[in-house]
Amino acid sequence: MQYLLVGVVGRLFAGMQREDLGIVTREEVLMPEYFPAGLQHRETEMQAIAEAVKPLIEGRQPDNLFIHGDSGTGKTTCVKRVLEEMNKYTSKVKTVYVNCWEYSTRIAVYSLIVNALKEILPRRGLATDEVFDRITDVMEKDGMRVLVVLDEMDGLFFHNEEKLLYELARAGKGKPFFGIIGISNDPYLLVDKDVRIKSSLRLTDFAFKHYDQAQMAAILSERAKAGLMPGSWGKDVIDACAEKAVARKSNVRVGLELLWKAAKHADKADKKKITVEDVEAVDGKTLYDAKTKKPLVECSFEIRSKSLAEEEKLILEILKGGEKQSSELYPAFCKKLMRTKRQIRNYLKALEAKKLIVVEEVKGSSPMLNTKKIRLSWQEVKK
Repeated sequence: MQYLLVGVVGRLFAGMQREDLGIVTREEVLMPEYFPAGLQHRETEMQAIAEAVKPLIEGRQPDNLFIHGDSGTGKTTCVKRVLEEMNKYTSKVKTVYVNCWEYSTRIAVYSLIVNALKEILPRRGLATDEVFDRITDVMEKDGMRVLVVLDEMDGLFFHNEEKLLYELARAGKGKPFFGIIGISNDPYLLVDKDVRIKSSLRLTDFAFKHYDQAQMAAILSERAKAGLMPGSWGKDVIDACAEKAVARKSNVRVGLELLWKAAKHADKADKKKITVEDVEAVDGKTLYDAKTKKPLVECSFEIRSKSLAEEEKLILEILKGGEKQSSELYPAFCKKLMRTKRQIRNYLKALEAKKLIVVEEVKGSSPMLNTKKIRLSWQEVKK
């Protein structure tokens, strides 16, 4: 039976020409997770980052960086490319990439550093300070340095784990043990933070500016060449996607999402070529369509780029249909997952910090009757 089924399936695809396979030939190239071989229009930024961390290779203190800029401007991709090149060049500097929403505690970050150093910790539980002492002992003995990248640095402060920054900056007793790169969308993240931490880190401010429309079009064109059928798209389509992406804070993910969905829209209509009308058809309507059965994390490239707990994903799904009162959201949540109100409030705070939802307090006739209105950050406000 199995061989019969395989034969039937094989005959379904037999005789198909390349052009019959659809417009999208390499879907992964259009995805936000894709790591391109080259990074257009960010050569200057990569060079500056490399120059800042280069002293660590030479056993000297590097310039610690605070990199900021809007979503989709290439911050993380640039830094990862520098890490990749550094790993090829030296074995004396270990690189550790941390998403601070996913690894939001000191011990979680130290565990990643331990793994990078290929150190084995004893089976018995060690206190966080003991783990850090073990790390610095190994680094001292082996003459190692570590470059730590703290992406979405906001997560550390949200979980009150900023002590990590102080410990990394002060380690080594004058020797350059750690280099630190912090990344955030928020240029003002560090303004009101502990003066001792800021003075210890001595972070150099590094802003990523928006792509202009020509740069955005060039980036999208390269992805289209790699991921779409030749002849299935034209300059007009690329320009339409680029224009809309630039209008949304020059977010490359928006441009890629529009291009991908426009290709799918054209495919569905059995067209061989994407048109500007396909771009217009998917713009806004399908980015966050309340009627779609697909989860939001699959519909939106921007949400896919976030590190989200299952509980946070559920809240986004509940809000997909529109604004909810807190009294409506809690029971809807608990139909799927049983959590306390306090736990749900903590997930709401995290989503608010990630700028995915907006929470507005509505005053009642007494403090006991106060409630909250909660909506997705891109949804229209109810009048």
